[in-house]
Amino acid sequence: MTPATNSSNEPPKLQRNTLQLRHAIVMAVAAMSPVGAIFFNSIPQAGLVGAAMPLCYIIGFGVALLVADQISMMAAEFPTSGSLYTFVTQGLGVSWGFLAGWLSLISFGVTIAFVFLVMSANFQELLLHWFDVHLNWTLWYCLFALIVGAVCYRGIRFSLQLDLTLLMFELGVCLLLALIVLMQAGKTRQLTLVPFTLTGLPQHSNLVAGVILSILSFVGFESATTLGEEIQNPRQSIPKATVITLVLVGVFYVLMSYVATLGYGIHNMAAFTQDAAPFDTIARHVWGNGFALLIDFAGIMAGYASAVAFLNAAARIVYAVSREELFPRWLAHIHPTYRTPTNAIFVLSGSSAFVGLGLGMLWTPIQAFGFLGTVLTLAALAIYGLTSLACFRYLSTTRRTQLKQNSTRFGWLRHTLLPWLSMITISGVLVGTLYPPPPAPLHFAPVVVLIWLLLGIGVLRFLQIHKPEAIRRAGRLFVVDEAETLS
Repeated sequence: MTPATNSSNEPPKLQRNTLQLRHAIVMAVAAMSPVGAIFFNSIPQAGLVGAAMPLCYIIGFGVALLVADQISMMAAEFPTSGSLYTFVTQGLGVSWGFLAGWLSLISFGVTIAFVFLVMSANFQELLLHWFDVHLNWTLWYCLFALIVGAVCYRGIRFSLQLDLTLLMFELGVCLLLALIVLMQAGKTRQLTLVPFTLTGLPQHSNLVAGVILSILSFVGFESATTLGEEIQNPRQSIPKATVITLVLVGVFYVLMSYVATLGYGIHNMAAFTQDAAPFDTIARHVWGNGFALLIDFAGIMAGYASAVAFLNAAARIVYAVSREELFPRWLAHIHPTYRTPTNAIFVLSGSSAFVGLGLGMLWTPIQAFGFLGTVLTLAALAIYGLTSLACFRYLSTTRRTQLKQNSTRFGWLRHTLLPWLSMITISGVLVGTLYPPPPAPLHFAPVVVLIWLLLGIGVLRFLQIHKPEAIRRAGRLFVVDEAETLS
């Protein structure tokens, strides 16, 4: 691709119409990191539900589609890099929108550190196990952070092309493993529907907690909405990308969780929970050490692709909030050649490195990984809840009036019932995440999110007093831009 240039005297903006539907799908799939999620989330999940993991993912898939429906409707109305910040602003007002953007900062920012931690710690163990090379995880953390930051700096198409290549490798390796396991199970007549039923649950199981883990595996699907200003036909492409991504990843989760139960043995799931790398064990059993090595590298590549997607998404949200002067204006700087929000990328990369390295050295990488995962989960659930509420309010007020003017019927099912079901479901998942309280240091995560939220309220109050014009203008900026450039 020839780098874009800006010949006018106006500050450079994100380049419109540079992406297609496939790029949004790659962005969302990479952010969800289905390979990494199934490799790591399945371990505690097996301890909760045993062989019934596929059942959990089917239920979780339904819940994710419910939430995605609200986000897709708002993405069709407001195709913008502001993503959930803009959706909440348009539905609930600038103050709530700012808090959604503030929560997005910690959710996406923590996710970047979260991914780098698991990548660096696993890469350290992988090199030690396979090649007897011991280099501390902090070195790999810094190296991965530099590479990902440089790739995102270079341009959105460039980074998504790399993500596509890595996704094809990691998903291809996993699907090959699935094919081998299913063929062997078929030959030995071990194919069964038990994992899809309640009979797959062991004694003292916790189906609700298992479903919550499966729901959390879908977090990140909304990242494609941050491409609303760069993709062709955003009103159609973003909702399509969201649904297609969820269907593809949902099928992958169900398939791979089923392969996990067959490969390890339906009656041997207790051992699965004690295995630090159960898919490595399955791969070694079915096709030897070489295939196990490919599986291990697939997990590392999944982390890289996810980090690129989340850094790109987070930088665009920061850019959108900053150009409305609710964050420092210099964070809205766009590179004149690559059309990337470079300052936002630098700040997010630096802050995530500070957080990830600091917590990893304070505790251990695995403890920090669990802690940051809990923080991002709580923040993401809060944002999803705000978005569903904003969707309901927007559709039942402004959009309902527009529909009546166009003689279009207001749909009570999709425009009222589904948003409320989404909010109720998210509330239930949030309660299930908080209670019973997790062990230390995870139980500090709700406190961190609460402190961050209170800090955001303080910043918002400061803006309301000292920059009231930015608050008044923020709710209208997108509408003006939309009318001028997307109509």
